[in-house]
Amino acid sequence: MNKIFRLFLTVVTLAGCAGVAEAQPLTPSLDQRDCKVGDVSVAEYERQSAEQRVAFVEAYRQRHFAAWKLALEALRAAHGDPPFQVIGRLKTTASIQEKILRKKYRCFSQLSDIAGTRLVIPNYAALPLVTHNIENHFVIREKEDLVKEVRPTRYRAIHYLVLVEDRPVEIQIHTYRGTLWAEASPRLVYKGPFADHQPLISYLERLSDVIFLLDSGLPAQIPEVPEALPPAAKETLKRIVAGIKDVSVRNLADLRRQIQTVMLTEDFFALDEFERGPVARVGQ
Repeated sequence: MNKIFRLFLTVVTLAGCAGVAEAQPLTPSLDQRDCKVGDVSVAEYERQSAEQRVAFVEAYRQRHFAAWKLALEALRAAHGDPPFQVIGRLKTTASIQEKILRKKYRCFSQLSDIAGTRLVIPNYAALPLVTHNIENHFVIREKEDLVKEVRPTRYRAIHYLVLVEDRPVEIQIHTYRGTLWAEASPRLVYKGPFADHQPLISYLERLSDVIFLLDSGLPAQIPEVPEALPPAAKETLKRIVAGIKDVSVRNLADLRRQIQTVMLTEDFFALDEFERGPVARVGQ
């Protein structure tokens, strides 16, 4: 009887792990009870060799590809022409591994930003249209309105976590100016060498507040980059500020190409690494 019971448990276990067999299979253990059925515990992942970990994460990452492509296609069908822009990326294997370790996640399902998209809009006047389309097309799991509930860093965007084929896909909404600001902030401060440089932080906060006014259709003057900032930070900021100043008069097709080039050569979702605040669950 014991042998039959053990055999039954083995069959159930293997059925639950179907879908991770592309990489080295992970043997369930008591750690798995911390995760949902069909999820993978980080403890089990960490018991694998370095080579097995990479193979597993890459396979896990690729299982988000179809959902990511469907989300991009839907967004581009609705907002694929100027003045809008839709871009996206799958989080890299190395970035997934780094975040799993840094965040001390217990289960892989806690990593919800493997598939990421960004809808760039001309200004906040377009928000009612794009949010209506997203909320009526996608199954919304979470929504963060960081335009109304701005973070202390002055990061402003709207984040959705949607479900596509039962996979989470993040949709971010930024303005053109906000996207350019979000290129500079993590590079210099959050993920950069000047995390404790208060004059630089203060300038970025002030710049974000001015961008908010401009994107709301209100008059505002973009502050000049302080000459006293570190040379590397000053050089980056001057380039970014020049782009921000050009938004109102520049050919948007050129700006779209610049954003596409810059954002897809880096992990342009760097700002999603900020700790999440209170999350509104749509429809609940």
